[in-house]
Amino acid sequence: MSRIFCVGDIHGCPNTLEDLLTNKIGLLKTDKIVFLGDYIDRGPDSKGVVDLIMDLYKKEYEVTCLLGNHEELFIESDNDDEIFAFWVKRCGGLKTLSSFNVASFEELNQDYKYFFKTLLHYKIVNKKYIAVHAGLNFNNTDIFEDKYAMLWERNTHIDESLLLDKFIIHGHTPQKIERTMEQLNQIVNNRIVNIDNGCVFRNDEELGMLTALELGTWKMYSSRNVDYLNMQ
Repeated sequence: MSRIFCVGDIHGCPNTLEDLLTNKIGLLKTDKIVFLGDYIDRGPDSKGVVDLIMDLYKKEYEVTCLLGNHEELFIESDNDDEIFAFWVKRCGGLKTLSSFNVASFEELNQDYKYFFKTLLHYKIVNKKYIAVHAGLNFNNTDIFEDKYAMLWERNTHIDESLLLDKFIIHGHTPQKIERTMEQLNQIVNNRIVNIDNGCVFRNDEELGMLTALELGTWKMYSSRNVDYLNMQ
């Protein structure tokens, strides 16, 4: 039986992702993996993260990649000067441009453009788990209608009548790993868990971890950020 993993926000840290997949998870061809978005920005090598994930596709691993708010900003930055300014000043966009050696999204080659433009807003896994970058809007009868909430929501308030028997796995909002463990201990009742443990924030003792969650067993696998160590 295949294992299914969700992986939280990577933010330009490919060596940490490689450590997680190889040394912690021991990823197999029979496994399935869902990346929750935010592959780029802030970290030292956004291109390296995308290359690693694209290589998994090429090697025929079963991979699903979701759209994060940082990818959306990158894509939209070509069309709106205000978005571009916000992205580069507040979200680490300059590191992404430098990593890809481009001045804009439009300058990316077609393979990278295809990767970014085909990212999904959400993924339902085994009819039981909803993987999404940020959250869902339960004020709508159709909880999959609000694309903005999927990328930016930070306080999802669940309506059990709409969620039914499903669980939500998301990232987007960095939190210490102990908080994620608390949410897992309450998963049967609360039905939601955040696995963004702030991988790129390596100077914060409570963050700096990249986490994968195995669905069903609720087992966590985590790697401390090694990308900045490798730069010293």
